[in-house]
Amino acid sequence: MKAVFSSLFKADLLEEAGRYGAISARLEQEFRGRVEEAARAVIRWNGGDHVGPHGFPCRRCRPFPFLVYYQIESGTIYFLAVVHERRHPEYLRQKLGEP
Repeated sequence: MKAVFSSLFKADLLEEAGRYGAISARLEQEFRGRVEEAARAVIRWNGGDHVGPHGFPCRRCRPFPFLVYYQIESGTIYFLAVVHERRHPEYLRQKLGEP
């Protein structure tokens, strides 16, 4: 299955990793590793997770309070965003420009 990472996903990852990096380089590496691990699991299992509060399938990045959101269309996994689990449910739809 093909995987495509959106510019929003990449920007979210850079922003959040930077926040953790301001605390410590080790914490930033751990965060990035957990996001990568979540993405690999989605690819390995062809999705299969629950639908999150933002209306898209997602995978948790424990112990960090973030969700990796994705969408599967025509045999391709589109990674949409990395969103804090406490964000308003409309946040992702607004970022993606959906009604």
